[in-house]
Amino acid sequence: MYRDDAAARSQRANALIDEIADLERQKLAQAAADQRLEAARLELSALQTHAAAAPRPPTLTMHLLVFGASAAAAFVAYNLAF
Repeated sequence: MYRDDAAARSQRANALIDEIADLERQKLAQAAADQRLEAARLELSALQTHAAAAPRPPTLTMHLLVFGASAAAAFVAYNLAF
């Protein structure tokens, strides 16, 4: 009778050891997934920061400066040619 109890306890202990090992593996996999999630968030944040720092489209002032410089260059070129 005692031998059967010892065998049952031993079998249950082995099952618990296997279950604990499986849960520990799942815990490690979750930790790795959490680290990857945090790394992806940081990378996305860095990309969004660079996107926000992208150059803005030219303003009206810039257009007027370029137009004025082009007109002046055309005027000088016309006067030198004729």
